[in-house]
Amino acid sequence: MYLSLSPEKLMVKPPARVSGAWTRGQVQAFRRLGIDVEVLCEAIGIDIEVFLDASGRPPRDAAGRLWRAALEHTGDRFLGLRAADAWEARVDHLVYLMMVSARTFGEGITTAVRFQELLAHGRVVVIGDETPHVALHINKVEHELPVLSHEVEYIAALFVKLFRFATDSECKIEEVRFEHAYRGNMDYYTQIFRAPVKFGMPRTTLVVSRDSWDLKLSNSNHVLHDQLAGIATTLHSELQDNSFHDSVRERIKALLPKGSCSIESVAAALHLTPRTLQRRLQDEGTTFRALMDATRKAIVLDCVERQQAPDEIVRHAGYTNPRSFRRAMKRWNL
Repeated sequence: MYLSLSPEKLMVKPPARVSGAWTRGQVQAFRRLGIDVEVLCEAIGIDIEVFLDASGRPPRDAAGRLWRAALEHTGDRFLGLRAADAWEARVDHLVYLMMVSARTFGEGITTAVRFQELLAHGRVVVIGDETPHVALHINKVEHELPVLSHEVEYIAALFVKLFRFATDSECKIEEVRFEHAYRGNMDYYTQIFRAPVKFGMPRTTLVVSRDSWDLKLSNSNHVLHDQLAGIATTLHSELQDNSFHDSVRERIKALLPKGSCSIESVAAALHLTPRTLQRRLQDEGTTFRALMDATRKAIVLDCVERQQAPDEIVRHAGYTNPRSFRRAMKRWNL
């Protein structure tokens, strides 16, 4: 359902069920800033419909490429904050609708976090305890492209805007923490978040007051909430069944060029233990070692098709020893 909440009016239409609604909102925010998104999409070689299809699931790095093109086009050091400020707070996704229809704000957030893979490509938010408050940790879910600090600021500011929207502006953020360095203009950050903002912290975190967590939502509808949770459970199960080893493969692909690809690093990126990761892969009839080998082979074939230089191929495949690379090529009959 599409839900636009206001004290006077409630509008309901069929909801987006996967991550297309997220990128569509990003495109619309860019447009409100006067950015010609069609031109940017043409420049990066992506059909704009990829971002506008609310029932679709855009490729992992598509949004990252669009962010980079927008930054190059605008040169705006605060593009993430400005895009979030331009984003129209509305509930046009199944996960959002479950959040605002919950009995309390905390229940809504907990439900949204449970089903967040329907909205994003991974576990972007993790709930932590910071007595007497609640900590919402924002993780960088990366593929080949690193997540930019502008994207992190956009996500954080968008969440805060959505929280206020769901609670009729009663949600109180105690503190906002970013991992990245301070770029100036603290007044703008405090204006957006209405809370103290810190930089260079161990994790990117939104600290929410316990009173806000326990707020009863004015648009609570527990019957609707429970029905939507049932739909989401089915969708989430199908998504997990089809995507776990793909998620592992994508983390391997992202970490190989950095020379830091191991079962420990991949498991950490997925917020799992190595043992759990290996067990889930075994349940799907494969192993981490086999998936690593298959991913490397696919990378090499893709690089060859793109006619990349040999040293680039070796780097992308994560080899530091040319002899190991040659042995792998022989094993693959390449």
